[in-house]
Amino acid sequence: MHIKPFVLFFAGVFAGLFALQAQAHHSFISQYDDEKIEIIEGKVTEIWFQNPHSRVYVELINDAGVQEIWETETFPRNILFRKGWRPDDLKEGDVVTVTGRRARNGALRMQILEITRPSDGWQGVGFDKESID
Repeated sequence: MHIKPFVLFFAGVFAGLFALQAQAHHSFISQYDDEKIEIIEGKVTEIWFQNPHSRVYVELINDAGVQEIWETETFPRNILFRKGWRPDDLKEGDVVTVTGRRARNGALRMQILEITRPSDGWQGVGFDKESID
């Protein structure tokens, strides 16, 4: 059986694109430590309501008096919509409390388990505490 070169070329291109897509999505368990739960409170500086994961950046002053910017990560936009979180629900400057799993590498990152705005009780969408992904 003889396979035409263009068939092999397109098969290779397809396989390469599939591999890149598979590599682009990471498992949360590889990024976040289920044993390290943190609670932070600070001011929202930026919101990414997008795919593959939405993010809320939170500025705070740590116990040593140093300013920190935390990257907190949650579901993609389409899941947030289905669960009732809209892009304009949270705004830059809002003060939030975030509970989440800390990044394994010690970076100022966390997977959101709970996010609330204490001023009015608004609550965003986080991951279930029983599931890492």
